[in-house]
Amino acid sequence: MILGTSDIIALVSAVVAVVALFVSLYAAHVTRQVATSGFQSAERVKSDTANLVVALRGIMIKAALYTTDDPKTRDDEQRADSIDIRPEKAAIQSFLGSSTAIAYYDFAAKRSKKARESGEKGEEWRVFFLMLVTLLRTDNTYSAGVQAAELEKMFDTVSEEDLKGMSSGLGDLVGSIKRILHNRGDDVLLYVFVDNAGKKRASFEDFVAFLRAQGINDPDVDLFWSSANNDMSLAEDALKRGAKVSTKAGEIKSRYKALWQKFSAEQ
Repeated sequence: MILGTSDIIALVSAVVAVVALFVSLYAAHVTRQVATSGFQSAERVKSDTANLVVALRGIMIKAALYTTDDPKTRDDEQRADSIDIRPEKAAIQSFLGSSTAIAYYDFAAKRSKKARESGEKGEEWRVFFLMLVTLLRTDNTYSAGVQAAELEKMFDTVSEEDLKGMSSGLGDLVGSIKRILHNRGDDVLLYVFVDNAGKKRASFEDFVAFLRAQGINDPDVDLFWSSANNDMSLAEDALKRGAKVSTKAGEIKSRYKALWQKFSAEQ
């Protein structure tokens, strides 16, 4: 059957309409996918991670160039061509304040927990955030470059699945926050703070009372006690027995170190 010109035009129009419909449906699907929190979280983790790695690499390159400058003038910030790593440090600070950092806290805690349960030592991700903050505090450009290289090397152990896991976790931000709070005991750097949260701080005045209850006969201890309790007669007696008004609390703690440790542990 031979198609006429009008038939061909109608057929082409129909095909174009079908194609346009599929394109429209696909565009709507892509738009919905891009709008999902999961997609945005995945892109955020990738973007923030890339920005961090770029900042570390920038510090490394600048540190390498720093070593070629004249040692006598390379630390002079007034030089027109002075090496400045503050922009890279700003990027690292931005990462620390990002939601992606939550995903990395969760990731590091899981690595730490896995290492602890398997008896593995030296899990480097345990100190990832400490290393970032240490780098921020480093003034020497060469030292910063060395630290940046150590941090960049840690990403050799981060797989595509790890990034997907962090992205997935960040999609549920509330869940991620709950997880890092639940797993904070697996963070060896924060464990001391977390373990002691809410505990009563050992009072030196209570320690003095503890020493006296132990039968310690020390004029310096008695002088501290008399001062806290306005006991003038005891103060006079302590001074007669050799108490020194210049004695500090730290000296008493050191003098009775074992008892201080015992007292602190019981608080």
